[in-house]
Amino acid sequence: MSVLSVSCCSLLSALCAFTLVSAAGCGTDAKGVDDCRDIEEARCQAAKSCALLSDVDGCKRFYRDQCLHGLAVSSPGSNQVKACVAAIQNAGTCASQAEVGAEAPLDQCNPPISTSSATTACEIVKEPELATECAFLVPSSAGGSGGGGGSSGGSSGAAGSDDSAGSSP
Repeated sequence: MSVLSVSCCSLLSALCAFTLVSAAGCGTDAKGVDDCRDIEEARCQAAKSCALLSDVDGCKRFYRDQCLHGLAVSSPGSNQVKACVAAIQNAGTCASQAEVGAEAPLDQCNPPISTSSATTACEIVKEPELATECAFLVPSSAGGSGGGGGSSGGSSGAAGSDDSAGSSP
């Protein structure tokens, strides 16, 4: 075999390997990227009212990229996402109107925020899935009979604090 033939075969082989590897690694099946961003931007803004963070822009930048993974659940549609965002924004507004250092009770929020377990506005900001409008953020356990245990996650993590942009609100 000539040097040219070996070189061509090596180059063709490398090109095929690159094509296979890059095709498998570059695709995305993320769903609800924009929905995730809308929800997380509302949480970032509201988290400031709850004294969970002070760098709102840093939080938004973090979730702009983090949301490229999409939602952990199927998107319920734009109307439900808008209702969820509105509930988070209402919780942030309610928290900002509370006394300094006090948790804003949900029963004093106007407009009211419906929930089955949260008692304060900042709980909704930390865990938006507690709001009835955001309940879709909890993955359903429908289908399949195997497995068990563990816990299902909410939107994008637990509450962070401080000035860290990497912390979730």
